[in-house]
Amino acid sequence: MKHPITLLIFFCALTLQAQTVAHNHQVTFRYDAPDATEVVLELNGMRIPMLPGNATWNVTTDSLPSDLYAYRYIVDGKPVTEAQSLRKMRDIDNWFDYFIIPDGIGSYFEANNVPHGKTEQTWYTTADGNNRRMSVYLPPSYSNNNQPFPVLYLLHGSGGDELAWLELGRAAQILDNLIAEGKAEEMIVVMPSGNMWQEASPAYYPKPVKLSHRDVRLSGTFEMQFPEIIHYIDTHYNTVPDKHHRAVAGLSMGGYHAMHISHHYPHTFDYVGLFSPAYCPTKIYHDNILFPVSDSLPEVYRQVENELQTQFQAGLKLYWIAIGTDDFLYEENRLFRQILDRNHYPYEYSESAGGHTWQNWRHYLLTFAQRLFR
Repeated sequence: MKHPITLLIFFCALTLQAQTVAHNHQVTFRYDAPDATEVVLELNGMRIPMLPGNATWNVTTDSLPSDLYAYRYIVDGKPVTEAQSLRKMRDIDNWFDYFIIPDGIGSYFEANNVPHGKTEQTWYTTADGNNRRMSVYLPPSYSNNNQPFPVLYLLHGSGGDELAWLELGRAAQILDNLIAEGKAEEMIVVMPSGNMWQEASPAYYPKPVKLSHRDVRLSGTFEMQFPEIIHYIDTHYNTVPDKHHRAVAGLSMGGYHAMHISHHYPHTFDYVGLFSPAYCPTKIYHDNILFPVSDSLPEVYRQVENELQTQFQAGLKLYWIAIGTDDFLYEENRLFRQILDRNHYPYEYSESAGGHTWQNWRHYLLTFAQRLFR
């Protein structure tokens, strides 16, 4: 099978090759696979059959709104990316090419001509002697003055790592662009690895991992060790080390972590963001009970509703929940909101189209970041 030929994106941040197509925000894909029996375009999770031509498979999309689009081809059941594309992103063990349609929300995911912050990776040592890696975003003026900055702790989902919010979530571009427009405060963003079964991203620090090791994500270990991350950041960076200048947010498993970290340490964060989160520490909830009271559970999960009460009594500036209507965690989120409503806890809720996708999570970060530290 031949390598794929050039993807023709008629409306992108590069060049406009066909004004008539560009006007409609349509994108044409062409893939050279004369021996293939089936080629499917996977575009932001949607699968679109491609039509065969003279050795080339083709498809033109409907008009696409401004956004970031990840894509790859499924050729006779096997995923393939563009051989010549330089715009690639990794989602766990899968690779995708991507393009951005600007002139709208997509522009926030692009590296525009604005002052840029700095991203770096650093290692910290836990109390039990393990070395772990995290990513840190420092805002554009961080190195130019001595003022301390607020901190957003931004957590990835299951299978992600400390690079996920930078590579897939475009966190640095989002913050750069919002800060440049005056829509967000300058802040430090800390993106630790929430995977207790590995020290760092396998793309950087490869280590064989048994899938069974991933069960430790419900062990409570990450939540109980989280103050160690905060301590490291407050002692190594120029922060405002108080509740009013700290936020925690995360997607999916990271939302689960953010929710449980914030109630277990109720005087630590003034802002909480839950993006398509899970909640139940036993994986499966019974009789609509999300939080069973049991001494057999790890400490952080034993008295969830009591600790929620303490958290909300302590006061919060923002408790923000967002989820897509097609998300498989939608019902679990409905049950959690019933608990909040029953106790008259103040929160904000945002519902979007779509499911458990990075397209939604980038949008959620874009919205949530504008609400912080104001």
